[in-house]
Amino acid sequence: MFCSSSNALDENYYTLAANFGQGLAQKGYNLTYGGANVGLMEAAAKAASAGGSHITGVIPEAFAQKGLSSGTADNVIFVKDLNERKKVLVDISDAFVALPGGFGTLDELLEVITLKQTAFINKPIIILNYNGFYDYMLKQFDVFFQENFAKPQYREIYFVAYSVDDIFAYLDKYEPKVDKDWFRVDKKDFD
Repeated sequence: MFCSSSNALDENYYTLAANFGQGLAQKGYNLTYGGANVGLMEAAAKAASAGGSHITGVIPEAFAQKGLSSGTADNVIFVKDLNERKKVLVDISDAFVALPGGFGTLDELLEVITLKQTAFINKPIIILNYNGFYDYMLKQFDVFFQENFAKPQYREIYFVAYSVDDIFAYLDKYEPKVDKDWFRVDKKDFD
């Protein structure tokens, strides 16, 4: 899960994160996330843990030293920096869900999209566009496709969910697709 670590958000966002955590537990999924005790991260982790999910947090040592490590996690992996955190999250996660978040969430989301585009991973990527939160980012993605900066089939790299139920419905039917020719950049790819 990628999401905000802010404690200054509208209460609806924390409710959303808690609903996601509850959904994980109800579906029998575990949670792997950035390991912080703040923001949507902690709201989702507490709800998932309360429902019986196993929680793994991956947090930079510098953050933990500032008291930001969640006590909710069953397993905490300490890493040296944010780049190592992303690598560990990518390696140990089976799917990626981006709840609303800021620059860190966007960084993590774009990294996994790029990794899937270039066939380094083939795991589901879901963007929860709650209340239109990601509308402008998705419009920018449309520009990539319209202006041929990204192949049209790359729209299938990620799924846009509009509710927590949409996330789990997508995961239930997910089938990996492999683009063996991702490296080809021929004009015909855009026709």
